[in-house]
Amino acid sequence: MAVTANQLMQAQNAGGLIGLPVLAARRLYQATICFVNRTSGAGEGYATDLDNAGANTFAGIVREEVNNSAGASGDFPDVEVYTEGDFVLQGTGFLQGHVGDAAYASDNYTVTPTAAGSVLIGRFVEYISATRMRVKIEVQ
Repeated sequence: MAVTANQLMQAQNAGGLIGLPVLAARRLYQATICFVNRTSGAGEGYATDLDNAGANTFAGIVREEVNNSAGASGDFPDVEVYTEGDFVLQGTGFLQGHVGDAAYASDNYTVTPTAAGSVLIGRFVEYISATRMRVKIEVQ
């Protein structure tokens, strides 16, 4: 389920900060998953919180909230995203056996080992619980 509030960031070795202009009418929350919009048109290439059923690409993990919900694309200061590091992320049905598997985002806050309709974001590197895994992010 997509998240609509800032989250507590749990990270190790977070780095590789980059800035991206934000898509119109989008609000990107701290410690959530950020994507690059790949829909053709004026919004292509802007940061968004939407995975677009797997069509968008992974940009990184949002460092601090940016609220461009009332602006046009690029109106607000760029969102900073981490492109490197190991982050504790949420999902369901995790098992120890998922360690080493590819990790996919199904929305701006949920990760899954299932590729269908999701965006590749990295690899599971540590099992924490059935609802939390540590993911080593890999921005392409």
